[in-house]
Amino acid sequence: MRRQGMGWGTARRIALLAFGFMIGSGSVLPHDAIAQAPYAPPRFLVDTPTAGLVPAGAFETRVQVFPGGGVEAWVDIGIADWLALGGGYGGLKIIGDGDPDWYPEPGFELKIRVLEEGWTLPALALGIDTQGAGYWDESRDRFQFKSRGVYVVASKNYAWLGDLTFHGGVSRSLEEEDDGDPTPFAGIEKSVTDSWRLALEYDLGANDNREDGVYGRGRGYLNAALSWNMAAGMEIRLVVRDMLDNSEAVDPAFTDVIADEGWGRELSFSYLESF
Repeated sequence: MRRQGMGWGTARRIALLAFGFMIGSGSVLPHDAIAQAPYAPPRFLVDTPTAGLVPAGAFETRVQVFPGGGVEAWVDIGIADWLALGGGYGGLKIIGDGDPDWYPEPGFELKIRVLEEGWTLPALALGIDTQGAGYWDESRDRFQFKSRGVYVVASKNYAWLGDLTFHGGVSRSLEEEDDGDPTPFAGIEKSVTDSWRLALEYDLGANDNREDGVYGRGRGYLNAALSWNMAAGMEIRLVVRDMLDNSEAVDPAFTDVIADEGWGRELSFSYLESF
């Protein structure tokens, strides 16, 4: 199963409205302040985390739209050079007709940078992330795509025709009622220009491969993202999810908004600023 129900046209209009609101509502920031927006390395690829953190004294807001009329809003805050906190909330059927299906509780993330990147050693971070993706399956007490849970991740950057960064780690989701195995993940990022970046990630899905086949088919999850830094601190991200067609289940409660018709397509807008 792949999450569907919202085309690129609808997603694009939502993103443009969100962007227009943030830019046009009284000029969020003066031009010189925007030009001095802080830099932050990518904190995640699609679902998998990196060792990057929001800088101390800065915050990032992010709005993401996904199939089934889903919307999620998130805020990350840099507490110290080695510590960041985040939280968010969302649900399905928020865009469209009918009553929204909200997540049962807000998501939460804590990330600690335990090792800085060196000439030979990668950066290393520990964290916990309780926010999954897609709909919430109440009968199995899990997200359609499970939250990361407790994880450790390493990231190493190389200067090769821009930036080339490798990420890898292992995690154990807190949604373990149906399958609680740890699962390894890996990803790669490549800058295309100063403003564009490509990312590809793979999660083995070891916590979603039981023989009953309720969710995963044993192929793992392959996702990709294309990011555009449209201005200092502002990014638009296009996501293609589940490219190996691993997810096959659809909760009957959501068959009216989620169909089995191709890769999941998502769109997000984020804004980074100092306190």
